[in-house]
Amino acid sequence: MDEVDTHTDEDIERLAGGLYRQARDLNQSVEGRSGPTRPEVLYSVLGNLAQAAFGMARTAEQIDAVLDRELAAGRLGHDRGLDPTPVVVQAHDALARAYEQAAELGESFRRAQGALTAVHGATDSADTLDKREVAAADQTAPELEPAKNDFPTSIKEALAGQAKAEPPAAQRPSSPHPSRPRREP
Repeated sequence: MDEVDTHTDEDIERLAGGLYRQARDLNQSVEGRSGPTRPEVLYSVLGNLAQAAFGMARTAEQIDAVLDRELAAGRLGHDRGLDPTPVVVQAHDALARAYEQAAELGESFRRAQGALTAVHGATDSADTLDKREVAAADQTAPELEPAKNDFPTSIKEALAGQAKAEPPAAQRPSSPHPSRPRREP
């Protein structure tokens, strides 16, 4: 038996209630200073929100199909003894709009996620590191003084000096293809 077919009406109601509670909890956890600080977390949240919105669109579609099926089978009634068809048509129209809006919401979240693809958190900048190195050098322990005299150049400075030295033209590998110009967005 298919897993979807094993859910009871109570299970479905509980899932919908859980969705609301999870959305509320997510809202509370994202807001304020205690919210996420890393862009990769935001990227992930946006991806999950997109999938949730697309899932809601699909759920609206499925609810509409259930209403159609139940109406066609004659299993729907109206509390006032009226024909339920006009009310189901109203629900159909509202569900069609909900489907479109949820799908657009999913696309909006997907576009926001895509916009963050190249964004990363700012870590310590070179200036901040240089200030820390200077402060650390000023506080060199006395037992390290002999080593400081033997190695007057920091590793960072030594590596920076190597990076500036270019190999002679004869040693540089030739590029098999000319680089393509980059288009600005």
